[in-house]
Parts: sequence; C-alpha cells; structure tokens
Amino acid sequence: MIFDAHIHVGQFFDIYTSPNRLVSFLEGVRVEKFAVSSTTICEGNYQKVLDELEQLHELAKDRMFPVLWLLPQMFEDGGLEMFLSSGFNWKCLKIHPQLNPTMWKPRGKNMCRLMQLAQTLDLPVLIHTGDFDYCHAGLYLQLAKKNPDIKIILAHGRPIDETINVMKACDNVYTDTAFMPTGNIVTICNAGLTDRVLWGTDYPIPKYYYRRKNMRKHYDSLISSLEDAVSESEFAKITNNNFNIIFKN
Repeated sequence: MIFDAHIHVGQFFDIYTSPNRLVSFLEGVRVEKFAVSSTTICEGNYQKVLDELEQLHELAKDRMFPVLWLLPQMFEDGGLEMFLSSGFNWKCLKIHPQLNPTMWKPRGKNMCRLMQLAQTLDLPVLIHTGDFDYCHAGLYLQLAKKNPDIKIILAHGRPIDETINVMKACDNVYTDTAFMPTGNIVTICNAGLTDRVLWGTDYPIPKYYYRRKNMRKHYDSLISSLEDAVSESEFAKITNNNFNIIFKN
C-alpha cells in the first residue's frame, strides 16, 4: 500500500488540479492514503481552499488527511480562526519559508506562534526546505531541540547533509521524499533513519516542471526506483508505516 505524505490540490500558476482529477490520479497510481494541502492558499483565497478540501473529502473520505497551510498573515487577518473553525480534522500544519523568507525566521514571532499552535493542537509541522540560505534544513536544528514533543517534517530534505545532521540530533525530526533523488533516500536509510522518512511526491507540482512527461508513468517510476534501491522492510516503512505514525487517524 502506498501512502503519500505530500500532495496538493488547487491552483499552481497556470495549472489547476480539481479534487476530482486529483482523486482519479491517485487511484490510478494506487495511492490509498494521502496528506494534502491546497496550493490555492498562495492566492489568499481562504474560502476557495476550504471548498476544495471539502469536495476532496466528499470524494476520498478517510483516505484524505488535510494539512493546514499557514500564511504569516493568517495570524492577523482572521484566516487562522476561519480554518480552525471549519470543522476539518486537521492532521498537520504547514509553512513555506521560501515563499515568505522574512516572515518565518526560526527564532521569529510567527515561528513561535506556529509552535504554540502545534503544541495546542497536538499536530506535526511540515516545513519546506530548499536550496536557498533562508530555508536550509540546518536552520531548524535549534527549533527542533527546543520543541522535542512536536514532530517536525523537513519537506524535501535539502540540503541532504544538513537534513541528516538535524535528524540525527533530534528524534522528533522527519523528512519527506518530495522531489528527493532516490540516492538521497538511500543515504538517509544508510544513516539509520529509515523510521523517519515519509514517501511524498508533491503531486501535481511535477506537472508544472515536467510538462511532457506522463505523470502516471513518472509516479510509477519513482516508486519502482525506490523499491529497487532499498530493502523490503525499508520500502514498507517509507511508503506506509511511517505515515501512520505521523498522521494519526
């Protein structure tokens, strides 16, 4: 069984993925459970995000694990209250420091608010990491140490060496495999950290970057590459077991 921890619905630049299309795709690649946030949030259209997630829930039911993507301004404009009162059983909080580099500083006010919210709601936090200085994985080492009871997922695991260092230092830190080369996944497994790796693909974002690729074949190739590179038990942990630990039913 494949559980995908990093999925999106909604608008991404010129590509729109409706709830119907998303569910059809995931069923086609045999994904049974998925954690999902809406890229429409980047437009600031809160109601549209909620409508998309509601439609998705009607289609996928308990196979869908909703992720609350927080923008910095949501602490001030009523957006946070709107989402928290929506009736959704949120499974994770998400931030994207690359999109808001000055507003999600590891020691900043907004990050403190985020950690307090995660503590109150007893939810993991997904943090985008990337190849820019202001969203390197290593920036979150002290944050993870100061919040040992909050599970932190370093999405994409970039740079890989910093990700591994943080994971080794902090038992509460995980990573996902969205846009992560198979070789890097193997490196994490060889470091003895397989129990904290989550299968994730960032679908449908690859459609934007790989416009000529057949996405079902692309998804299947990612799965096949991982299956060939790791042991059977490691494959099961990454694509299934670890998801159930992070995203509680």
